[in-house]
Amino acid sequence: MLRAPACIVIGTLAACFPARADDTGLREMGREVALVHCARCHVVDAGNRLGGIGSTPSFRLLMSLPDGEHRFATFFDRRPHPAFVRMEGVEPLTPLPANAAEAEMTVDDLDALIAYALSLKSASD
Repeated sequence: MLRAPACIVIGTLAACFPARADDTGLREMGREVALVHCARCHVVDAGNRLGGIGSTPSFRLLMSLPDGEHRFATFFDRRPHPAFVRMEGVEPLTPLPANAAEAEMTVDDLDALIAYALSLKSASD
């Protein structure tokens, strides 16, 4: 399988996010996905404000950028994510083993993660 389908899936999902960003259950699921898979590198919220890696932007900072929504919608293809994020139905970037513990995600996880990220933008506006 090629990596192109990942861009198509993610691009299709991104078009749907504004309508789903106000879904409390989806946002909470996205927060949980972020705490499980993303908090090892990013500060996700106040609950892990002392976590993450110092050189890695927090979710709130990413969403404050003019292209923040785009960054979340395309994170799967942004380094270093392709090296260790695994998504069902999408072939890894390389056949080499992951360079960090793999983060296995589903399309539903991605949908929820972006809904959560969008809620951070709404909260800071």
